[in-house]
Amino acid sequence: MPQNFTDLMLRKLAHDGSRRVEYWDGRIPGFGLRVSPSGTKTFILMYRHRGRPRRLTIGRYPILSLADARTRASEALRQVSLGNDPALIQEQANDPSFRFDAVVGRYVERHCKVHNKPSTARETERLLRKHFVAAWGKRDIRDITQAHVSEILEALIAAGKPSEANHALGVIKTFFSWCEDRDLLTVSPCAKIRKPAKHGSRSRVLSGDELAAVWKAAEAEAYPFGRMTQLLILTAQRRGEVTQMRDDQIDLEAATWTIPADLAKNGRAHVLPLPDTAAEILRGLPRFESPYLFPAKGNPENVISGFTRAKARLDEVSGVAGWTLHDLRRTAATHTARLGVAPHVIERILNHVSGTFAGVTGVYNRFQYLDEMREALALWDDHLHKLIRKSR
Repeated sequence: MPQNFTDLMLRKLAHDGSRRVEYWDGRIPGFGLRVSPSGTKTFILMYRHRGRPRRLTIGRYPILSLADARTRASEALRQVSLGNDPALIQEQANDPSFRFDAVVGRYVERHCKVHNKPSTARETERLLRKHFVAAWGKRDIRDITQAHVSEILEALIAAGKPSEANHALGVIKTFFSWCEDRDLLTVSPCAKIRKPAKHGSRSRVLSGDELAAVWKAAEAEAYPFGRMTQLLILTAQRRGEVTQMRDDQIDLEAATWTIPADLAKNGRAHVLPLPDTAAEILRGLPRFESPYLFPAKGNPENVISGFTRAKARLDEVSGVAGWTLHDLRRTAATHTARLGVAPHVIERILNHVSGTFAGVTGVYNRFQYLDEMREALALWDDHLHKLIRKSR
């Protein structure tokens, strides 16, 4: 017979080692406690939906308190009164196809790796997993709100990472739009969120003394991060392009580096003459059973990552603060301009499609300027060594 449940009563309920026993509450119709042969106690609710008997598992006692179980049972019965089936709602909520981490995995495999450049796909996955999967994990994507997204973005701003916050918002917005397109969501929680930080172009250019100090710190850092930093300075290329260098991109006999279209930011293959010091560094790199010149430690099929600690060491050893690795690209461009290198040659070195090579001009002017780039990078190499000698 039903009787009003109390915590004392539930604690004292004995189990029958041979069979499952069910007890029913006198206050809420259909609300009960199932006791297994082993003694496990689980709250349940029996109800009818569209004339059919249904059973809802509410939670295990005492992990779930009696008061909380009654609240959930009452809410379930309210759903029944509205014509909904709470057991079906629960099944959908537990469906792994709606788990945030699982949906991210599908998004990366089915969209990013199919429609994006490999470097873009990797960066998108990194941002999603680092900032969002780490916070939300197995949470149902339908339960994620604007407040949840804003909390993560505000934490990045508070940590002094405005650019990372903007990039994180960009990838999570695109992800939730993809979910909307597939009817996984009705409305994206990012629909009304604006960029958390104003975008401002950086203008930091390292002075000659600063550049020499960073070079010497990189020399002391050695492989892999030190050598990567030196190549960033010498070639003026992007970090992602240097870190993903492959043996088959380098021709040391011709002293050229061919950056493939799928790696270049603008989607255009780029043939870059290598200055002597860059070629010398590449000859001296250790070789591993990996296509990459800078493979991840213990995982040669991937490229190296995690630059924060190494960059901090460079700052400490060099005494130069307030700069980023991307600033080395702007620094090389600025110094070579001061050395008298023509703007269109600098743009070719940087593999820009703006400026001199924008619009129609860029379409018809396919001249590679290899000789001019080689001369400019040799001039830059020589100037850099003068700076280093001067600082000693």
